Amino acid sequence: MTLVVAFRWDALPGAAGAQVPAWRIIEIQMTEFAFRPAVIQLDGGRPVRLVFINRGQIAHQFESAFLRGLPLTIIDDALHVETRGLDLIRLDPAKSARVEFLPRQRGRFVFACTIEGHQEAGMRGTIDVR
Repeated sequence: MTLVVAFRWDALPGAAGAQVPAWRIIEIQMTEFAFRPAVIQLDGGRPVRLVFINRGQIAHQFESAFLRGLPLTIIDDALHVETRGLDLIRLDPAKSARVEFLPRQRGRFVFACTIEGHQEAGMRGTIDVR
């Protein structure tokens, strides 16, 4: 399986036709056992595209409570979904996916690979929205 995405279907995002600033694109590499970068700095109100790439030899996932309530778009080779909220992204080795959203809530939010033992081995980080 290429990508496992757990998301919420409560409501779809509705930003059609809205004028927004240019996308900020950030590549996040997943390896054994780290995210690079481990600190993701975002600007509140500026749309962002997070590009996840699993460069490791085993599956990894990205989970953050920060993304659970945001309207966002999830894209990979076989999927293009607009939804409200993302529970986690799980990628097999050499696979990638994009998550696009508009951060509005400022603050610091933790994220981690929640596969057993990965977070404890150091696979965690912080999203910093200014």
